[in-house]
Amino acid sequence: MYFIPQQTKKNLPILFKADPLYKDITAAELPRAYLDLLAEQNGGYLLSSRIQTKEPTSDGIDYAAVHAILGLHDDPKNSLYAQQEIARSAVLPDYFVLFSSNGNQLFAFDYSKLSPSGEPSIRHIDIETDNWQTVAADFGQFLNNLTPGPLTVPEEIRLTHTEGAHAFLLADAAELPELFLHFEDDPDKQWYLQWIAHFSDHPDAACRTVACEALETQILYFRNELPDTVHVVLANFLADADPSIQALARTLEKELADE
Repeated sequence: MYFIPQQTKKNLPILFKADPLYKDITAAELPRAYLDLLAEQNGGYLLSSRIQTKEPTSDGIDYAAVHAILGLHDDPKNSLYAQQEIARSAVLPDYFVLFSSNGNQLFAFDYSKLSPSGEPSIRHIDIETDNWQTVAADFGQFLNNLTPGPLTVPEEIRLTHTEGAHAFLLADAAELPELFLHFEDDPDKQWYLQWIAHFSDHPDAACRTVACEALETQILYFRNELPDTVHVVLANFLADADPSIQALARTLEKELADE
């Protein structure tokens, strides 16, 4: 298994569009290992998040971080079809077909360099530093070369939402406080609240407690920036089976009522 299983998000059906991605290559002609992977789950975040590189990257001296694999569907946030616009806007060669993106960090099928079996090689592209590296001879080798690695939270640089989502999905109760603290002043409060909601029904009460405490910070210090969905998220904690979480939630309910 390569993907973190999707628990709250629907696994969209695979959509094969007839429009070519490069020359006469359509989605149906993409590497077999990629299509087999999507047959298990149509895109998503990875359990193992590192691929070794020969040169330094923005992520590390000898590795690049791989967060999510794009799927074949119409959700623009994580669709292979929609994300090809990144390559066009960055004026990258048309022989790159992107299958993973995180800001300026991209992974692509490189149809200019084929393996002996005719499969495109795998290229890591850093748009900001203009660093292009081949990281695997084909997609099968790319998957086999993925290794687990910690997703560290930097002190001075804000993680992207892609990096943040990946970290939240892999985090345990001990790692959650630092993550919620890192993003507590993020301007996209809807995004932040979705992660509080994500952990509001976690089987581990420690995770639910951390999430409720993160909601407390939002209500106390960022109340005027919160969308109406804050009431829906709070309701999850009001119904919690843990008495201490319920008690904190009732305090937050009164705080919201005093607006």
